[in-house]
Amino acid sequence: MKTISLCSGWLFRKLPDCAPETFETLPEGGYEAVTLPHTWYSDDDQYRGLTAYTRDVAWEADWECVYLSFDGADQRCLVYADGVKLSEHRGAYARFRVPLTRPASGVTKLTVLLDNRQDETISPHFGDFTVFGGLYRPVELLVCEKDHFDYGFYGTDGVIARAALRDGEGVVSLEPHVCTDRADAVIVYTLIDPKGKTAGFRAARVGEAVTLTIQEPALWNGRGGAALYTLHAALRVGGRASDLTTLRLGFRSLSLSAEEGLFLNGEHVRLRGVAKHQDIGLKYSAVSAEEIRADFDLIDDIGANAVRLSHYQHAQTAYTCADERGLLVWAEIPMLKMTEDQVLFENAKQQLTELILQNIHHPSIFCWGIQNEIAMFKDAPYMHEQCTALHEICKALDPGRFSACANLYPLKPKSRLNEITDLVGYNIYFGWYYGQMTDYADYLDRFHKARPALPLGISEYGVDSNLALHAENPHIKDYTEEYQALWHETVYPQIEARPWLWGSFVWNMFDFSSARRNEGGVKFVNGKGLVSRDRLTKKDAFYYYKAKWSADPFVHLCGHRFAKRCRESVNVKVYTNQDAVCLTLNGAFFAEGRNNGNGTVVFENVPLLPGENRLEASRGDLSDALVFARVETPEESYVLPGAEEGEVKNWFLTDDYTRQGYFSVNDTANDVLDDPAARAVLEKYVPGLVKVMTEKNVIPLGLTIKSILSHDADPAEAEAVTKKINAELNEIENTF
Repeated sequence: MKTISLCSGWLFRKLPDCAPETFETLPEGGYEAVTLPHTWYSDDDQYRGLTAYTRDVAWEADWECVYLSFDGADQRCLVYADGVKLSEHRGAYARFRVPLTRPASGVTKLTVLLDNRQDETISPHFGDFTVFGGLYRPVELLVCEKDHFDYGFYGTDGVIARAALRDGEGVVSLEPHVCTDRADAVIVYTLIDPKGKTAGFRAARVGEAVTLTIQEPALWNGRGGAALYTLHAALRVGGRASDLTTLRLGFRSLSLSAEEGLFLNGEHVRLRGVAKHQDIGLKYSAVSAEEIRADFDLIDDIGANAVRLSHYQHAQTAYTCADERGLLVWAEIPMLKMTEDQVLFENAKQQLTELILQNIHHPSIFCWGIQNEIAMFKDAPYMHEQCTALHEICKALDPGRFSACANLYPLKPKSRLNEITDLVGYNIYFGWYYGQMTDYADYLDRFHKARPALPLGISEYGVDSNLALHAENPHIKDYTEEYQALWHETVYPQIEARPWLWGSFVWNMFDFSSARRNEGGVKFVNGKGLVSRDRLTKKDAFYYYKAKWSADPFVHLCGHRFAKRCRESVNVKVYTNQDAVCLTLNGAFFAEGRNNGNGTVVFENVPLLPGENRLEASRGDLSDALVFARVETPEESYVLPGAEEGEVKNWFLTDDYTRQGYFSVNDTANDVLDDPAARAVLEKYVPGLVKVMTEKNVIPLGLTIKSILSHDADPAEAEAVTKKINAELNEIENTF
């Protein structure tokens, strides 16, 4: 098989007045030349609609079979050749292939229609990230002989390789998919070890499942050593080579305990993870393989051992980077809002199957995520049924890995959604959307007591910050770099201190695009990253985690961007993995400080002279320096207008009743009546209604309290009572 890049030579235009169902011919004019990867999205023009990409492909005389290969097309893609529709793919993130036939003219005119409008039958149709649109990953031609591996089988390379470690032996189960009618076709499998030596060899008929067994294999051991094997599958027909597929894989075992966490090759490993999206700066989703590798360089720099590739299938380069660098990966599909629509459910099954079969050979992946926060608005039986079906797909296709889900904090531990997957993550944001940053310890302990057999971890935690905002005394909702840093150094020790958690993922490694956002003084950005969206600035919180996780010696002075200080003295904070640090002020020794065990050294009451003051923190050859300018009046640009202390309204809340993490009139009657304190509020204001709901079977208790109260004959009175009840319900935590 020969691969030919089709990343250049495309013409592109928007088709705002067209729909895929009514498309007939391309309009004349209005095209621009583009090179892939490409997205039409920009923050200034968030177009969601139909677009067209077109180019010609000239066939060579010796081409027999040709596939058009898309690494990703966002999000509904229709492929035409010479005006004839060949295929449609629904889903923005998986690879898919379309077979082409030789045209009589020798030149194929390709037209690719893309539609990124919200579609209730394609995931994601809801979420806190941008659906960009575009051919944002490479497009290629795969040129094959008549007898070849089936590159159209769920976008795979025609061989499904399942590697496992059993009783000390490496076992590779091989499932081939081949396009041939030749009885003499065979596949020759060769497994090459990390040192380049042949470790396994087998020839078999094309329809035969094959197992290779390796004695004492080198192990893929995460950060302890990422040994990778190379599998060559050579298709031979009539004694000659016809096609070749190559995959890299690794041998490792995984196990899980609700009390002890995750084990890799029999050794306990605590996941110290970060999550990431695929967009970078103003290139948005149209990123190169080199830029993806640079992201992983930053993940290496911070010292993480795991990454959650959120919230969809990422480019193959990302999984390959994780394989090579020893990072454990949470891989997932974009199921963020589950409905009863069966077409949407079928799309979820398709995307999960593509995710697993295309990536099953990557040893870095430890779990398949089937949903994220689907119970945001309700926890319904149909969700339990659909998630069970998705879990069963995971187990049927890949019994050697865990299934996983990420649930939102208000979902109660007793929910059936916590019983379906092998492991569960919770997305928790105390000290930002609700509660205080010190609430993690009590909440996690109570959760573990309520569900002691549940393997639990933290799938998201973090707060937003704007690099332009700063405060001497940071607080919730000020969006300062200082509050983000203080928050993480307060929260992470509470997570770290609970050994039964399998681990955690910081939300997020990088600021990322969210077209629906406008907060913290910045539009269209979720600012929870430890690194800026353009990757040019590591926030102070980045260095806190580097101090906790990395073995590479360093010293970092916090506050580089908080340069103007309206104080006679300030506290100076240093993040470091060294045991002590010296501080000099304007060239003179000030003090030596000890690491507090949490990666932090604080020098209190450091005096500032009028004008510029140079501070330097050092330990041996390690040092970091900055300049604070003492000013007469506080720098106004450091303060977000209206940044009064209080909880941040979550991005998905659209009313004035809901307080995330607490009861409200938007909760169902079942849930409110089930909690003694919440029930007491109803009995205080509407005792007769409580009596009817509990003693007579006339009111569906799956309705919200707000809906039930709205049936009152006097709308004004009902609204007044609803507000009074809601105010008191908002003070009652809705967790257990």
